[in-house]
Amino acid sequence: MTTDAQDHRETASPRAVLYVYAERSLLNPNLGAQRAEQEGRIFAAAQNITITETVTDPYGQPDPLRREGWRRVREPARRGEVEMVIVRWPAAIAPDRSHDLRHREISRLQEQGVSVRYSWAPLSQTGALR
Repeated sequence: MTTDAQDHRETASPRAVLYVYAERSLLNPNLGAQRAEQEGRIFAAAQNITITETVTDPYGQPDPLRREGWRRVREPARRGEVEMVIVRWPAAIAPDRSHDLRHREISRLQEQGVSVRYSWAPLSQTGALR
């Protein structure tokens, strides 16, 4: 016999934080962030994922722990309030030249039972990646 709370957890859609970290264009400085957010929302809707919060950081700092927004992403993960973090692509967590920082952050989230999903179409079909 299951309780109502158990039934709700089993049927509820996964909860996620949408993290937006995009380079700014000179001609349209907000376009990258707008596209990343829109893409994340479309991905979440298609996968029946509930976005609980959208967090945006200004572009430029390679170390995610030095970004206020990324530190905010880690909090609901730490508290068990979300099952995943949605980002556009791996470089949104840390650039390729700093892949060790990216792996550190993804591993930390995974230790807390939180997966990372990419909304960019070529990566979104493969699920959680490193």
